[in-house]
Order: sequence, then structure tokens, then C-alpha cells
Amino acid sequence: MLSRSEDFALLLGRLFVAALFLPSGFNKLMAFSTFTSSLAAKGMPYPAVLAGIMVAAEFLGPLTLLIGLWPRWTALALIGFTGVSLWLSYGQAGLNMLLRPQQSVELFERLAIVGGLLFYFSSGPGGWSRTSLR
Repeated sequence: MLSRSEDFALLLGRLFVAALFLPSGFNKLMAFSTFTSSLAAKGMPYPAVLAGIMVAAEFLGPLTLLIGLWPRWTALALIGFTGVSLWLSYGQAGLNMLLRPQQSVELFERLAIVGGLLFYFSSGPGGWSRTSLR
């Protein structure tokens, strides 16, 4: 059993992480064809399918994160989305960016988000969630 302060901290963490993904996911959902075209321009195979999966992860993932529903699946989906977006942004140059930390602040920010999602994966949503209210 977690204390009230720990439950509050987990709720606040869920809110902050969801706030990172939800606005961008909503914008991609509203401009789906533009997002699909950008993936096609990068040479991605099946851009419409990939765009659908990524928009679902980036929009529905934060909603389930806010509710605290399916914590492990939600964390894995958002970690996968972050990994794919890192690959699309940096490609194979990502390894070089790790070796030059002064030039890769955004890369390390995304890795910190993955770290927070790994904490969520292991700790669960806490007492103030749909999962614990069942």
C-alpha cells in the first residue's frame, strides 16, 4: 500500500508525462494527412499505417496514462513511440549524438522521458487511478 503522498506523486507524474504527449498527438490527429505525407517524404514504408499507429500511441496513450488504465501496456506503447520518433529524428546519427552531449539536449530529454515511463512501468499508476479503483 502506498501512502497518500506517494499516490499524489504518481498522479502528478502521470499528468506531467501525459502533458508532454497529448498536445502533439492531438495536432497530428487533426492534421493526419500532413503527418502521413511527412512520413512518406522520409521514405518510410506504409506511411499511412505507421502514421495511424504513431497517432494512436501519442493520443490514446496519454489518455490511458491520465486514467491509470493498463499501466504496463501504456508505458510500453509510449516507450515504443518515443523510440520510433527518436529514430525518425536522428536515425543512425543518434549514436554520434550520444557521444557529443553538448549538441544533443533534445535527445537526452527524450531519453529522460523513456526513463520516467520505465518508472511508471515498474511502479504502476498508484492508488488514484482507474486500475486501483476496480
